[in-house]
Amino acid sequence: MTETILIPLDGSDFSRAVLPLVQHLFPAQTFDLLLLRVGPVPEGVTGRPPRPVVAENPQVLTFDSDREAEYARHPIYANQAWEAAKAELKAELEPSARKLRQAGYQVRLEVRFGEPAQEIADLVEEESVALVALATHGRSGLSRLVLGSVAEKVLRSLRVPVLMVRPAREGAAEPLPISTLADES
Repeated sequence: MTETILIPLDGSDFSRAVLPLVQHLFPAQTFDLLLLRVGPVPEGVTGRPPRPVVAENPQVLTFDSDREAEYARHPIYANQAWEAAKAELKAELEPSARKLRQAGYQVRLEVRFGEPAQEIADLVEEESVALVALATHGRSGLSRLVLGSVAEKVLRSLRVPVLMVRPAREGAAEPLPISTLADES
């Protein structure tokens, strides 16, 4: 029986830096991977209503821009925006999923909308997740206070283990072999 590792990704190379370490530490025969992408809640776009060209003649109307006129003629409804955003975010996950599948992992993709830490916590509750693995900037002090930290919120809200990886600034460093780590202790 396999266990599931949840890997939240934000579309950046930085967030994907956790993937080589997951592959190194967790064998494909024992672990399935669940890649999660959380995006902002999509909204429909209907455009502003036309306005009178001159106050004296309210029957003659105009739009502020060609874009506003286009949205008025062809509004983008919230459900259309939702489906388009979901497809776009899922497509962002596909290259990573393909590489992981080629390495022998069973990979599922999940796209959600909302606040990332909350969506991660909700998914952990809904699925049988053994571990959450994510990259973190490792901010501290004022920058963490001002910017907040998804990783910190996740760590505080979950009851499953969380593996946080802080990649090197130039990109993800190659993980050290476990035997090397054991020799240093």
